[in-house]
Amino acid sequence: MKLVYRPLFLADVEQCADYISTEAGEAVAAAWYAALKKSLEHIQRVPEIGRVRQDLPMPEIRTLNLRKYPNYLVFYRLENNSIELLRVRHGMMNLPELFSK
Repeated sequence: MKLVYRPLFLADVEQCADYISTEAGEAVAAAWYAALKKSLEHIQRVPEIGRVRQDLPMPEIRTLNLRKYPNYLVFYRLENNSIELLRVRHGMMNLPELFSK
């Protein structure tokens, strides 16, 4: 399946990487990014792997934790023959608010 990167997803990647780099250093930020890429490859191979979230205002959103950084979640949904990557955020946020706008 084709991955479709939404603008908010790309902005989240940049923001998360900048935050991790500032707080923990460049090497940790690079490792986080590598973990994100592995998770995206996993989602692409097995799209149904993510848990469907009933607590979010948009229908059919799934989440998958980054393996080495389990507090970070990839938010996506399956659309026709593609995987729409919506957000990547720390799971301790007010998650429904991410999709309320």
